[in-house]
Amino acid sequence: MATHDKTKHFKIEDYKNPSGTISHRVSGRKASGERVRRNFANYAEALQAMADYEAGYEDADGKLVPRRTRLSEAQLADAEAAITAANGRNLSRIVSRHDALQARANKHSVDLDTVIRFFESHYREEIREITVFNAYRKFLKAKEVTSPKTQEHYKSSLKKLLKPEPNRLLHSFTVTDMEDILETYKSLNSKRTMRRSLSAFFNWAVRHHYTLENPCERLDKIPRDMSEIGVLTLEECKRLLCAAMHLHEGAAAATVALGLFAGLRPSEIRDLKPCDIGKGKIRVSGGKLRRALKRSVPIPPVLKVWLEKFPFKGLPPGWDGKLKILKKATGAQNWTQDVIRHTSISFQAERDQDEAFTALKNGTSKEMMDAHYRQVVDDEDVVSAFWDLLPDRVEGTELKSALPTPQRFDYPSKAKLKHLVWKKPLTHIAADLGVSDVALKKHCTKLGIELPGRGFWQKAAAKKK
Repeated sequence: MATHDKTKHFKIEDYKNPSGTISHRVSGRKASGERVRRNFANYAEALQAMADYEAGYEDADGKLVPRRTRLSEAQLADAEAAITAANGRNLSRIVSRHDALQARANKHSVDLDTVIRFFESHYREEIREITVFNAYRKFLKAKEVTSPKTQEHYKSSLKKLLKPEPNRLLHSFTVTDMEDILETYKSLNSKRTMRRSLSAFFNWAVRHHYTLENPCERLDKIPRDMSEIGVLTLEECKRLLCAAMHLHEGAAAATVALGLFAGLRPSEIRDLKPCDIGKGKIRVSGGKLRRALKRSVPIPPVLKVWLEKFPFKGLPPGWDGKLKILKKATGAQNWTQDVIRHTSISFQAERDQDEAFTALKNGTSKEMMDAHYRQVVDDEDVVSAFWDLLPDRVEGTELKSALPTPQRFDYPSKAKLKHLVWKKPLTHIAADLGVSDVALKKHCTKLGIELPGRGFWQKAAAKKK
């Protein structure tokens, strides 16, 4: 029999059993006043029981009207339970909607539960549209708390995203776009570094709802670089030290010696201060491991001699340019990034015969050292000769290319220059003297000579006209 709409006299509540399990409790009162309280492990059974109790309540009041139906007793009971669970909604619409959704899921060979789980794990709130150029600027702004070198790295590497179309929407980038960018790099290490930069950028974009996913997460794994680790040979080390001694009166000698004999990272040398160099040890802080504990590096006898002859005064100005000159003069066949540190660690490991000790003093691990920094040097005589590369031993080593000779120029006196700079433009004075206008301007600034402001000579020419 079917029933009319009615007020519920029974309800279902979750009940926690003493054992910790959850049961579904049907509670209420029958028309006779008898109290009902039954627990069911299955929610469907609880619905069925509640429907039976409601039907019994209505039947006791004489409100049930006999109707013809093709449903069996079991089907009627099931219908009662379904109508109760529908809570007033149209049951046929619920079934139709469910069947339609299931049909859509069946087209992809999945069930509705799988669809819901996928949605729950991948749903993000609506993205905010932004061009890749504006996202690039916002990202660099967020990275201002990092070191200047890290900021410069992100600034240069992420420009690859801007080249084709700066106004392209960020969320439109795909895995294929990432693969095209990485394809431009031949070195596996360069690919890995670029991938880390791109991944950091898109992870930031996901957090700020500028895109739904990080496309780098679906890239294929980049294979490990199994090529031989690049280090300098003994002869190349001699040429490097000799070139450093003579370039700009030894301005780069202390920096090269610290990298070659102490294994300091370029970033650590950049942050090193003269006061950090003691009698027997170097106190290293900052650099790549700026947030980690400080460490002390022993000063070997060969390095002590170099630092006595060429005291460390800080990283020389224009170090990147000087390093390019030294590389050319060294003529190294395999000059990789951080090759000076790699060479130092390789020779340290052969000298100490204790990889754990060598790794500790260089601020790395044994595994990292073996994988990236160390190349085995078999010849004991070569190892001994390396730690005996004193300044007088490398003096006179033939270089692969000549070092640039500093140009000496005798400038006019300060009084004469003061008069000249207000008589005609710097470019004309520089041409008369045979120097560049940039060099002349630097010299005037060094002497404290005031120069005409921008547009001065244009205004003077206009007055003459």
